[in-house]
Amino acid sequence: MALSRIDEAKRLLALNVRAVRTAAHRDRGRIAATEICDQLRLARDAGLVIDRGTIVSAYWPMRDELDTRKLLRGLHDEGVRCALPVMQQKNKPLSFRLWQPGDALEEASFGVAEPSSDQPVLTPEVMLVPLLAVDGDGNRLGYGGGYYDRTLLQRRQGREGPVVAVGVAYDVQRVQFVPHDEGDARLDWLITEQGFKQFGRA
Repeated sequence: MALSRIDEAKRLLALNVRAVRTAAHRDRGRIAATEICDQLRLARDAGLVIDRGTIVSAYWPMRDELDTRKLLRGLHDEGVRCALPVMQQKNKPLSFRLWQPGDALEEASFGVAEPSSDQPVLTPEVMLVPLLAVDGDGNRLGYGGGYYDRTLLQRRQGREGPVVAVGVAYDVQRVQFVPHDEGDARLDWLITEQGFKQFGRA
């Protein structure tokens, strides 16, 4: 089946930005993992609410994604309740299970590391979201599965309480425009190793 114009535009953008992200990870990956912690702290000072007891989900890094493990450990040490995503059936939103330092993770589909099934399910108030590209309006290019988009759209339409979506990426993953439609969920914040931005503000 032929791709739609938006899907084809996303595919081409993904090809370009993957190479850019790989280079950034190779050149700056280790230091960026520390810098992202500093930028998250500055974003919290500027209004991103993550208090003791807040439930925050993050991704367990794969390949050339910006490494969030140091950030997760730091949040846990502050008393933040941390969670990792769990993929359910195809075309379903994500669920989230408790994560604590030292927990053994299980390998799931696509090589994703997930908490074991005996860990409690949590409902994140803040979601740290991986991405391939993001534009100045908070439009996010993901990996094509739509898991985060479905999860965020369902949360924003449901009764589980508000959720704040925070993109985490290398600064070079910022682009002028990300193709999008009604099935794509915008981010509320972006944090890179070089800075942060709250969308919807100048």
